Amino acid sequence: MSKRERTLALVVGVCLLLVAGFYGLTKWNGAIRVRRAQIASLEKAVRDKNRNVRLSIAPADRLQDYQRRSLPADLEKARSLYQTWLLNLVKEVGLEDTQVNVLPARSEKGVYQVLGFSVSGRGNLPKLVSFLHQFYSADLLHRVRRLHVKRVPGTRQLDLALAIDAVSLPTADSEDKLNDQDLRRLAHGDQAAYLEAILARNLHGPANKPPGIESIGEQTKYVGDTVAFTVRARDPDKLDRLSYRLAGNGLEGAKIDRQSGAFEWRASKPGTYEVVVAVTDDGYPPKAAEQTVKIRINERPPEETPPPQVAVAKPSFALAKFAFVTAITEAGGKRQAWISLRTDGKLLKLFEGDEFPIGEVTVKITRITEKTVELDAPVLEKRLLVSLGQNLAQGLDPDAGT
Repeated sequence: MSKRERTLALVVGVCLLLVAGFYGLTKWNGAIRVRRAQIASLEKAVRDKNRNVRLSIAPADRLQDYQRRSLPADLEKARSLYQTWLLNLVKEVGLEDTQVNVLPARSEKGVYQVLGFSVSGRGNLPKLVSFLHQFYSADLLHRVRRLHVKRVPGTRQLDLALAIDAVSLPTADSEDKLNDQDLRRLAHGDQAAYLEAILARNLHGPANKPPGIESIGEQTKYVGDTVAFTVRARDPDKLDRLSYRLAGNGLEGAKIDRQSGAFEWRASKPGTYEVVVAVTDDGYPPKAAEQTVKIRINERPPEETPPPQVAVAKPSFALAKFAFVTAITEAGGKRQAWISLRTDGKLLKLFEGDEFPIGEVTVKITRITEKTVELDAPVLEKRLLVSLGQNLAQGLDPDAGT
């Protein structure tokens, strides 16, 4: 074979090798693409199945939660249990003139039953907030569908009317009771947080004004005495009611009546003390005022010995035995008693109400009857009933027999 033929054969061989390599590379690339497509398809199928599993788990969990919170499937039992629960709730929060009525039930797409209830009553804004907080804290399938609030003129009271829906599932977990698991925690936490946020707005009135306390002067007492005074306060808002309390550390044993503001404290040792009295109204939000009262306790001075008392002798009534009732007549249409004072040689003609002296005693005629004369001797602290013909010393005390 000539050199030219060998060169041509070499070139042809190289070309065949290149063609074979290209063909083989093409086949290999095609197989890789096919395998990658299969892998991508399988991965997509896995993702779809996982998604379907997740989507099926969420409704199942929700349905399980709904079944736990649902009213019993027996509608009559569900009505009775839920109505009793509502009655206890309105009683607990302190609503007045309440009524809890059952409304007709309605079916939703044949899947569950909605039981209707109406609640009406009267209470202030804090009681309404308390009702709603406890209502939504209960882990039940229920809601307030409609709430109507109207203020009672001239008061802080509100007329309340609520329409409530409660759900009963045919697959409810409980057959004879309401769900009594732990209460749900609401977005803003406990009831106090809601009261603070809502009452601070004072939705149905002007801004609350603080009360004012009348000035209380310094109190001065002796050791062993009781310090007593009454805190007096006024509120510019006529509907506000006031309550009194002791602020700060106070005094040991001191007390104040919450309604009247009457303060009492028994002082046990000398010194200068201070007590802070406070008054708070029931406005929205409540406002308070304070005042510091100074108390000065002194040692009790020694008691002075009282001067001896001189016994005072009672006036003498000895001359009464010489004064006789000698006659009972009439003069000018009125009865008249004749009394003879034999020591003086006088005859007294006296009517009812007249007074006359007998020695050191002044006697007053209080009553004259047909046969007796009643006399009053205030100095002797007694009365006398003297019959006709007797002397005054023989008179009897008409009260002695009682």
